[in-house]
Amino acid sequence: MSKKAEIFQEYLTSHNLNMFTRQDMNDQLNTSVFRSAFSVEGQNIPFIIIVDESAFSIIQVQIASGVMNDTNKIKVFDAVNNWNITLKPFKYIVDNDGSLILTCCMMNPDGQMDGDKANAMMNIILNYLTKEYKSILSAVK
Repeated sequence: MSKKAEIFQEYLTSHNLNMFTRQDMNDQLNTSVFRSAFSVEGQNIPFIIIVDESAFSIIQVQIASGVMNDTNKIKVFDAVNNWNITLKPFKYIVDNDGSLILTCCMMNPDGQMDGDKANAMMNIILNYLTKEYKSILSAVK
């Protein structure tokens, strides 16, 4: 586990944010993956926070699993492109399995991990999804 992951784990513990599970990847960057889920529109939407020794940490939210296929590829890419043009705090990608992923990269220089900033970004994402989840799904299906 990296120093940043230790700092983030301490933040989660001290703020009673016990909805996360941590998986240490034991790789070159000492990556730790913190897993949880948002509850939106009665759905559990899984997300991860990836923390390692780099100057960055990443939040990834799996908005919809396997939504892109050969028949809707252009529609999905158009929606993703339009969102990415207008959204500043995060971007959308479609992974190799056709799942729609919201991703956010946060700077954490000098081996630090700012739990307050990560928590604020999680709240921004949750507020966004609370307002937009239905329209996001309808845009890609």
